[in-house]
Amino acid sequence: MDETAESGPPETASTHGTRDDDRGGVDRAALGYALLFSVPVWIGVTMAMLKVTGGRPLSLALAPGLVAGGAVFALVVLATRGGYDTR
Repeated sequence: MDETAESGPPETASTHGTRDDDRGGVDRAALGYALLFSVPVWIGVTMAMLKVTGGRPLSLALAPGLVAGGAVFALVVLATRGGYDTR
């Protein structure tokens, strides 16, 4: 007699904390919100630095804006990856 037929259904891997549609990556909504918040920061800081430096040198005006915008982008993406389980 086959013992596997009597033992019942096989054990499945635990899916605690995951959704069926979760692919392990960053979803489009998170990227959209990250861009929504980081692009204005990047533009605003760059414009302020252009005003302070008088437009010269351009790399000095662009770098702080890119750093600030990148930091906001990373913060928003990381905030959407973590968080609380509301189930």
